Amino acid sequence: MFPKRKGEQCVTVSLAELLLLSKRAQKLSSSPLLLKRLPPGHHFSPLFGRGMEFAECRRYHEGDDIRSIDWRVTARTGKVHTKLFAAEKEREVLICVDMRSPMFFATRGVFKSVQACLMAGYLAWNAIQRGNRLGGVIFGDATQDEFRSAPGKKGVLPFLQSLAMHAARKSDPCEPSAMTGMDRMIERIKQKATAGSCVIVMSDFRRLSSVGHDCLIQLSTRCDLCLFFIYDPLESALPKNGLYPVTDGMKEWQLNTFDKKMLKRYQKQFTDRRDLVASLAKERPVQWMECSTEEDCFSLLQQHITR
Repeated sequence: MFPKRKGEQCVTVSLAELLLLSKRAQKLSSSPLLLKRLPPGHHFSPLFGRGMEFAECRRYHEGDDIRSIDWRVTARTGKVHTKLFAAEKEREVLICVDMRSPMFFATRGVFKSVQACLMAGYLAWNAIQRGNRLGGVIFGDATQDEFRSAPGKKGVLPFLQSLAMHAARKSDPCEPSAMTGMDRMIERIKQKATAGSCVIVMSDFRRLSSVGHDCLIQLSTRCDLCLFFIYDPLESALPKNGLYPVTDGMKEWQLNTFDKKMLKRYQKQFTDRRDLVASLAKERPVQWMECSTEEDCFSLLQQHITR
């Protein structure tokens, strides 16, 4: 178990911290999250080698690996045959992180933005450690940083630098009405993702409509799609029987939780938002994981992507 974050660590994450995630990321596997399914024609090259996908069987040639001898064919024909496999290509992993204003919130644990940065950091390191190419998109309130996929440190370092910058709120938040909508974010991800890539989306999925939902369905037909739903416990249910002042930094309101109808409406809004995203994983090959701001995100990742 990693030590709990305290003080300033609960509201932001530095580049130095993201760089240190490399060692722990080695404990994660690339399966099943990043290599859950392999659409034919996308993940393997026509070259033969010591991959996992069987390609053909032929007569044994001097210098062939004896471990690949096909003993059944050899026994049937009386001549030594060997198996050939398709060599795996490096794969594109596209990590998309929502860093809009609503992600900078928590009543327990760490900000949703911090959870997103830490999980994105672990998965980014894991992707390049497994020989994949890393790309990504980081969405702010009104801007976005895009990264073309690249292997090794060329792929991971610019991505982590941008994550740290957004976590420190180097860009000014905008009015909610001008904020980038989730639908637009998903549409941009769909345009950027190449067929056969693994697309990981980390967000609280606020302002996702049926249009964005349909866009995710289209994305899942040509990519391996992994959705990380990040939330704070207070978003799922308000405390009962109280008057609570709240603010977005510009305006103030008072929540009257004696009002049972209001409590039900509030909880339904959260449930509807969660279920709209979770429903994708019920009927389609989409990976789904939810993480609260209280949880140890590394332990959660280990449960999902450790052999």
